[in-house]
Amino acid sequence: MAGYGRRRGFLVLCLCFMSIKFKITAKDGKARAGVLATEHGEVETPCVTLNYTTALEKWGFKPEDITLAKDVILLRNTFWMREAGKADVRDGVEWRGPVMSDSGGFQMVSLGKYLRQTFSGIGFDLNDKRTFITPRQVVEWANTAGVDLIMPLDNTVYTMNKNPFRFIWSAIMTAVWHQKSRGIVDDKLYYIVQGGLNKLARSISLWDANRQLKKGIPAVAIGGLAWNEPRDKMLETVRFCVERLPEDKPRHMLGICKPIDILMCIQEGMDTFDGIAATREGRHGRVWTRGGKYFDIKNSQYAEDRRVLEEGCECLVCQSGKTRAELQVGFKAGDREVIQALMMHNWHHNYALVQGAREAIRQGELEEYIAEYQAS
Repeated sequence: MAGYGRRRGFLVLCLCFMSIKFKITAKDGKARAGVLATEHGEVETPCVTLNYTTALEKWGFKPEDITLAKDVILLRNTFWMREAGKADVRDGVEWRGPVMSDSGGFQMVSLGKYLRQTFSGIGFDLNDKRTFITPRQVVEWANTAGVDLIMPLDNTVYTMNKNPFRFIWSAIMTAVWHQKSRGIVDDKLYYIVQGGLNKLARSISLWDANRQLKKGIPAVAIGGLAWNEPRDKMLETVRFCVERLPEDKPRHMLGICKPIDILMCIQEGMDTFDGIAATREGRHGRVWTRGGKYFDIKNSQYAEDRRVLEEGCECLVCQSGKTRAELQVGFKAGDREVIQALMMHNWHHNYALVQGAREAIRQGELEEYIAEYQAS
C-alpha cells in the first residue's frame, strides 16, 4: 500500500502541472521500469502503444476492444485524422488514457508523391491534391486535438540509402523543424533523434537533442530505424544513442514492434514502443507466437488443427477456445471478426511480452526472461 501511495502521489503531482513526467522505479543493467505520467493518466513502462490506424478502423478493431489492458498508450496520426475531418483524438473511440500523436512524416515519405522538403516544412501530392504542412501546424493540430505525448514533424530517410549526406541533412532538417515547433506546448513535446545508421548524423542529432532537453523538452524518441536494416545494426544505433542521452528522460522507440526487437531495445534502455507490424501481420493471416516465431493461418496443415492459436496465451481469442481450424475457415471467408481476432492476438502478444519484461526488470532477471522467451 505504501508503494501505491507513492505512485498515486507522483501522479497527482504530475497532473497538477499537466505535462509529461517520468520516474524510474527499478533498473536491471541498462534496462529500466518506470512510470510515465500525463494529463490523462499514467502508464508503467516498458509499454507498447496501440497504433489506431485507418486499417484498424476499416476492420472494426477499436481501442475499447482492449479496455482490460493496462499501461497502454493509444497512438493516433493527427495529419490523417484531419484529412478525415476529425478534430479530437478521442472522437469515435472510448479511450480515457494517454494518447500519443504521430506527425505522419514516415507516411508522407512512403505514400506521398512529388515530395518536397524545405526548412519551412514538407510538401507532397496526396490523392491528387497538393499539400504543404509546417512543423508548427503539426504541433498545433496535436495540441488542439487533446494529445498528451506529441511527436513533432521529423525528417526520416530509408536506412539503407547509400548517400551519407542524406542522413546528415535529415538530422539538420529535424533539428530546424523541432526549433520551429517550440513555444506551443513544450511540456508535452518529444525530440526525435534522426540520422539512420550514420554515426556522424546521429551525433549531430544527439547534440541538438541534449541541447533541447536541457531547455525543458521532457522526452526523447529515436526514429529513422525499422526500415528492414539488419538487427545488429539497429541495436548498435540504439546503443549509440542511449549512451548519449540523459538518464531521467523517457525514451520512445519509433516503429520498432517486432517481439525480439522490443526485448533487445528494452535491454538497451528504451521505455516505450510503437509500430503496426503486429496488427498488420494479423490482418494478413500471420500469427505471432513465443520465441519471435509465427505461422500462417492459411496453410493447409491447420485445416484440422484443434489447438488454439497459442497454448498459455491469455488474449481473449485464445481464452475463447477458438481453434486454428475454425479461424482458418473464417479468415479464408474474409470474416471481419476473425481478422480482428488475429490482430488482437498479435497485439496482445507484445502487450504480454512487455508486461513480463517489466516484472523481470523489477526482479533483476531480464536477461533470463529474454533467454527463456527466445528458447520457446
